[in-house]
Amino acid sequence: MEYRLSCLALCMLAAGVSFARQFDFSGRVVDGKGNGVAKVVVTNGSEFTVTDDKGAWMLPTDTNTCKFVYISTPSGYCLPRRGAIADFYVGVRTLADNRGKHDFVLQRREKKDDKFYFIAISDPQVKNREQLAKWNKQTIPDLRNTAECLSGEHEVVTMALGDIVWDNMKLFDGYKQSVNSLPVTAFQCIGNHDFDKRYQALNNMPLGTPVYGEMEYHRHFGPVDYSFNIAGVHVVTLKNINYMGNKDYREQITGAQLEWLRRDLSYVPKGSMVILNMHAAAWNVVEAGGNVLNAEQLAEVLKGYRVHVFAGHTHFLQNNIVSDSLYEHNIGAACGTWWRGDVNRCGAPNGYMIVTASADSLSWQYKPTGDDVSRQMSLYSVGEFLSHPFDVVANVWDCDTETVVEWYEDGVCRGRMERFTDNDEAYLQLLGKRGKTCLTSHLFKATPAPGTKEITVVVKNRFGETFRQSVAADRAYMRTVADNFVPKIIAHRGYWRAKGAVQNSIAALRAAGKAGVYGCELDIHATSDGVLIVNHEPHIGGLPISSSTYAQLSGVRLANGEKIPTLAGYLEEARKFPDMKIILEIKNQPSDSANAYIAAKAVETVSSLSMQRQVEYISFSADVCDNVLHNDSTVYVAYVGGKLSPEEAKSRGYKCLDYSMKIFLRHPEWIDEAHSLGLHVNMWTLDTEPELRMARILRPDFITTDNPVYGYR
Repeated sequence: MEYRLSCLALCMLAAGVSFARQFDFSGRVVDGKGNGVAKVVVTNGSEFTVTDDKGAWMLPTDTNTCKFVYISTPSGYCLPRRGAIADFYVGVRTLADNRGKHDFVLQRREKKDDKFYFIAISDPQVKNREQLAKWNKQTIPDLRNTAECLSGEHEVVTMALGDIVWDNMKLFDGYKQSVNSLPVTAFQCIGNHDFDKRYQALNNMPLGTPVYGEMEYHRHFGPVDYSFNIAGVHVVTLKNINYMGNKDYREQITGAQLEWLRRDLSYVPKGSMVILNMHAAAWNVVEAGGNVLNAEQLAEVLKGYRVHVFAGHTHFLQNNIVSDSLYEHNIGAACGTWWRGDVNRCGAPNGYMIVTASADSLSWQYKPTGDDVSRQMSLYSVGEFLSHPFDVVANVWDCDTETVVEWYEDGVCRGRMERFTDNDEAYLQLLGKRGKTCLTSHLFKATPAPGTKEITVVVKNRFGETFRQSVAADRAYMRTVADNFVPKIIAHRGYWRAKGAVQNSIAALRAAGKAGVYGCELDIHATSDGVLIVNHEPHIGGLPISSSTYAQLSGVRLANGEKIPTLAGYLEEARKFPDMKIILEIKNQPSDSANAYIAAKAVETVSSLSMQRQVEYISFSADVCDNVLHNDSTVYVAYVGGKLSPEEAKSRGYKCLDYSMKIFLRHPEWIDEAHSLGLHVNMWTLDTEPELRMARILRPDFITTDNPVYGYR
């Protein structure tokens, strides 16, 4: 049947067929006793009317463009529903079958209530039965508990802000069944994944089409642009996805929709509280790529009202104060990062927004799924937020410019934390790779002093509510201590801070050996006459090494009085410490031929002393590393340049990734990847206690340090 309907549609479209289907639909709006209800706004999504004193209404309707006639329920009447799903409309086909007549029945509220609870739920986005089961297991029980608790005080209304499903129209039934178990009146908004991807939106299809993108959404939930009133608040839902078919769309409100909204609001007194629900946000300032294209025109229509906009779509939480009378809440998704874990792209947990609404004011809190509403932040101890490894970081999800975030260091107030924009660490860890990111501006940081035991963060929101959370400042570090994990120490250019030693000196080599470190690192260059000497810089005593002979350089003395060591002489001394690895860094030379020479000469020198097992080679140059292996494929080579992934390094025959801490903080996944490939990991050059503790948190095999007597061993 579905196939035949699609073929029929294509044939009619190809023939340019359109239908003029004009009807004068009419009826009444009555209360439970059959009495007419006056001044009820009735619309077909294009035209409007208001019921007369007897509750009568009449609307001329073109059924090519209008698929429903529906009411904007007045505040004094209960929101009509079937089960929990809002039921305020009648389809034009039903109207046509009933000779164009329909009566809407409203129940008068038994008592007046000046408040209600509004629960905004973004992006359930279930793609298959497995994800629907997660929605039913995680979100629905949490919503039920919340609604049951709140309904004892005021009425509870929910709004699903689009992407109810993920292009799978068959799952609408499962969603409806789950929501029907809640003690709420449930409204919906259409999202870009709620269209049948085979078709364009109705406004983009040829006039008279029997099939279109919103068709299944219409069948389950009714119109896409509608309003209702409760407790003096006017609530509007608006489609802002202009769907082109096959997942192609624009975040856009059509001109006809803006005109519908303008006319809908014309029945609402200026200055009224208005809640506007849309799928895509309009005014995000961070990650703004998904904003509604014609946001300025929308803001113009909303002028004169006190408006709170609720949107989803982005899977992150961002509050945007557009003006004194226009506030947008782009809330976190119920499914988080598409049911992969328990956080959104901004680090906010899977959850929903609980709003307390009245004609005078709105207040709100973000509710994490499965957690208490009093939890309003995530705290990262020192070493857990890798882009700021020496700070305590608070992710305060639902903050805005009036939120105050202060921190306490072992009970002493240190003032406000610094706000910054970055990628949330929990989201990056959920991804596993840090390339696909999402910037969030609700992050705050502070740098505790060494030895701090506990950090407490106190958040005060715009309503004066206070939330407090504490974390052990060294939580991440103490985990590694509990695991008894200790990286091995490599003395950078020897233990040159020992008495009588300087960098790359024989004295520094001896001090490193006596200190019992795992390895001693040195640097070598080649003179113009082919002698390998130990020095870090490419010049010494004011002379460039590569263009100077050894005889010219031999008279230069190090700061401790030693002659400049040759590699051969250095290795002869190193043989006295056979348990200490010699980490031989070959410096990049001025030419490819010079690189080939120094690599061959270094391997030859080591081999002549039978020190192949004691000496390991490192270089910033991949060409040098390759040349070393060309001369002896059995030796241990580590690449220092930081540009190769573990897989690339493994493919070239290297045994170790030897990168700066900054590289590993940007790519922490490389540590586990390297280990899984059988590679070692070294991290350099770490000297301060915070750096050394951070290295231990990251768990490399080795660290290179100028402070080799630090108490790791």
